[in-house]
Amino acid sequence: MTAAFDLIGRTGAETCQIRCSSENKPVVWVAVATFEADKAEAAAAVTPQRAILRLAEQLVDGGQCLHCQRPSGLDADHQGEMPMNALVCWYQYDPERERFRRGCGGASPQ
Repeated sequence: MTAAFDLIGRTGAETCQIRCSSENKPVVWVAVATFEADKAEAAAAVTPQRAILRLAEQLVDGGQCLHCQRPSGLDADHQGEMPMNALVCWYQYDPERERFRRGCGGASPQ
């Protein structure tokens, strides 16, 4: 989850939080990111991990990598070689660094 929070911050989010709604079953977790100019994005799931990963995917997918200028994408569930690597800058989890890294150049800037 820490890697997802970090990645969301790298999209320009000023804040990011997890909320829980337990009034009805199943319990629903919501990840919310806020940006300047009173903009916000949210994603929900039945686990906090899935909610934060969905929000990260939502924010990264369809963006543009500032380094290689290709469209960016994130599929947190996919392991190994991503489809259309030549056309999309895929962010994948790097277990050694414990963070998501971009496909075009290894580690993201600190």
